[in-house]
Amino acid sequence: MEIIPLVESFRLRFEGVGGDNPQRVAEELLAHVFGCKPLEIYTGALHRNATPDQAIELIRQLEPLAQRIEEGEPLQYVIGSTDFWGLEIKCDPRALIPRPETELLVEEVLSSTVWNNLPATIVDVGTGTGCIVLTLATQCPDADFKAVDLSADALELARENARQYGLENDILWLENSLLERFAPESCDAIVANLPYIATEVWQELSPAVRDHEPQSALDSGPTGMELIQELATQARYVLVPGGQLFLEFGYDQGESVFQCLERLGYLNIQIKHDLAGLDRIAIAENPPC
Repeated sequence: MEIIPLVESFRLRFEGVGGDNPQRVAEELLAHVFGCKPLEIYTGALHRNATPDQAIELIRQLEPLAQRIEEGEPLQYVIGSTDFWGLEIKCDPRALIPRPETELLVEEVLSSTVWNNLPATIVDVGTGTGCIVLTLATQCPDADFKAVDLSADALELARENARQYGLENDILWLENSLLERFAPESCDAIVANLPYIATEVWQELSPAVRDHEPQSALDSGPTGMELIQELATQARYVLVPGGQLFLEFGYDQGESVFQCLERLGYLNIQIKHDLAGLDRIAIAENPPC
């Protein structure tokens, strides 16, 4: 089977769809069907040396998946998973697809001082697929983890992901609106990638995102800051003195998030950039008593 022409043919088909790099989408789709990593599609002996009948069968499996991508469905939903911090995270329309920027949020939590007094209590608010809490739990198994989401469907997806890594019973799963019903001073760290897109902006998103990923995981309201402000307000009472809040937000919200946290009395507020140099992550400390 000639791999390079096959990749090129799918790349051309995906060019007009928008969204992800069409070359990468083609490679990942082939890798999914071939049962290998994307770069291995060029070196794997099994599919490169496939018999004509085997090649026909592989193309038969590829075609309906390719058609779904051409119709605008995200690759991650089509193949059913994505890689996040080395974990294979199951993806479907119950929750937002994990993005690379969120790996930077996890990195900031892992390199922070919240682990100095184990067992730390870490709360992942708006857990979605569970990618954040599962990564933290695999890296720091001695901590006490809680995962919160308003969507029962998203929580079930997160639990399915936890199950495949034997972590379902190591995390407390809570169907809850942000931090409502949490006891005062009950958390050492709160980490959240909440919806932060204004409704008007959501309506202009790429159809691959707007028409397939859940609106509730993207649209925060008229300004995009509604849920961030509400969570930051609640976290002032739920975090222990000196506890830390970690937030992911939109590239153009850095100043608004900083002012919100400053107004609420947080200390040592930091705004971190993503790999493109854009404001993306906030870290703030709850004041001591």
